[in-house]
This record gives sequence, structure tokens and C-alpha cells, in this order.
Amino acid sequence: MNTLLISDKDAKTKLSEDLKAKIIRTLKENGHQVDVFELGKEDVTQCYGCFLCLTKHPGECFNKDIVNEIRKNIDKYTATFYLTPVLFGHYSSTIASPMNKGAGSNNLQVVIGYGDDIDEEEKSTFIDLTAKHQGKADIVHPGLLNQADVFVSESFGDNAKICEALKKYIK
Repeated sequence: MNTLLISDKDAKTKLSEDLKAKIIRTLKENGHQVDVFELGKEDVTQCYGCFLCLTKHPGECFNKDIVNEIRKNIDKYTATFYLTPVLFGHYSSTIASPMNKGAGSNNLQVVIGYGDDIDEEEKSTFIDLTAKHQGKADIVHPGLLNQADVFVSESFGDNAKICEALKKYIK
């Protein structure tokens, strides 16, 4: 199975690097090939909400960036994992770009937020907003067939628990 992991290279921390390494190891131990894309602000353009990717040129964004390249091969992935810092209860704008442009697998998308100074309100907001955004995959995320899930890591212990929870999806 092929899995896509997209992370925010501008927001690396010890916690995020540990999380990424553990996720990759867990996936590989369960027979997955993992393609990693570390994206920064200079690599992506934001979605304008023009819907041209749905109408005039399906599957291709008007803004030519790395996300278009990722989307060209999206059908080969059975799952996509997004790693993002939690910023005021939201994912980073860098990670918003591939999410909004439909760069995730049509089978499973997992969004994992991280930060060692997240309060309960930020955590709750992140989980609620991200879950609702991924939701039932209406016009915003066409093609998402199965599910999306959300986790938050605030510690190295959380990283291990998240990887353990991921095993139910990836076998």
C-alpha cells in the first residue's frame, strides 16, 4: 500500500520530528510505502476558491505549485497523513493548501496537529473545525470516499498513542 505524508517544514519541532518518524516507522512496519512531502510557504499557493479545479480543468489547480504535482499521483495512495502545528485552533496555512486543493487520498485522510503549548480550547477547536472541514466530503472535498480522522499531539507520549491508534486504519 502507498501512503502520502505531508508536513509543514517551516514548523518543525522536536515533537513534530518525533511524530513524523514514528508514523513513518509504524506505516512501514505494516507494509506501507511512504512518500513524504515537506512543504513550506514558498512551495504552495493558497486556494482561491474559484472552483476551476472542479469545472474547467478537473483535478488541476489554476495556481501551479507542488500540490498539482502531488495531485497527479493521488490515485496511487490509500491514505494521506497531514502533520501540522496547531495555530490558534487551526492547521497551518501551508497545510491548508494541499487539504483545500484535494491532495489527499480518496480513501483515508488523517490530520494530526501538534504543539507542546496547546490549551484545551485550542485543542477542542482544532478537532472540531478539522473534523467538520473534512466532514462528509461534499463539494469542498469531492472524491473522499471513506473517512477522515483528527488527532492532536502535545507530548512524545501522545505520539506513541497516536501511532498505536493508527494501526486500526492501516492494516
